[in-house]
Amino acid sequence: MPKPETLAMMKMEKNFTAVLEKNYPRYPYERYDVFFLLMRLREELQELERALKEQDFPNAKWECADISNIIDYIFERICQLT
Repeated sequence: MPKPETLAMMKMEKNFTAVLEKNYPRYPYERYDVFFLLMRLREELQELERALKEQDFPNAKWECADISNIIDYIFERICQLT
């Protein structure tokens, strides 16, 4: 199976494997508060920065997918609060 080539497909792949292989919650924004999600966002930004400094562009793309997913979760959590 070919690797995904768009951000949307990479995000779906990350979510799918996180739920099935890592037993992550299907709806993390329902389990984690916004401050936990912000902490995770900072961690993922550091991973992106490291990948870029190492010029590991394939990994940097996957880190972008992680960051984008976490931003989605933060948005959903904020929506639940309003």
